[in-house]
Amino acid sequence: MLTRIDHIGIACFDLDKTVEFYRATYGFEVFHSEVNEEQGVREAMLKINDTSDGGASYLQLLEPTREDSTVAKWLAKNGEGVHHIAFGTADVDTEAADIKDKGVRVLYEEPRRGSMGSRITFLHPKDCHGVLTELVTSAAVESPEH
Repeated sequence: MLTRIDHIGIACFDLDKTVEFYRATYGFEVFHSEVNEEQGVREAMLKINDTSDGGASYLQLLEPTREDSTVAKWLAKNGEGVHHIAFGTADVDTEAADIKDKGVRVLYEEPRRGSMGSRITFLHPKDCHGVLTELVTSAAVESPEH
């Protein structure tokens, strides 16, 4: 069962400049930042609010660290903007299998490591009305990391 909007991923050319925009304009602060070498991105998670299931909702700002990363290719084609939407679930494996049984292509055979130690997979955008969709099982987060 999907429990919340975990985050909205926004691709950007300059992470620091984009973080400053969200801080100055909306008052959002960086809750967590990291470099994900596997995905070739530097990212910042801006916490928007806590959710009733014990999780939270975030904006995830993504800057590519190499030209061959998926986000770099997406930016080259589309420019800055919304890259994907992520839904939270208690069990990404079961949720992905259930959705796959409904005819939606799941992009990873096994979930991978995502932000803040989460487990993630993606659904093909052509099967989701043009929206790249991520499924996320969050790891326990006790305090902000920077």
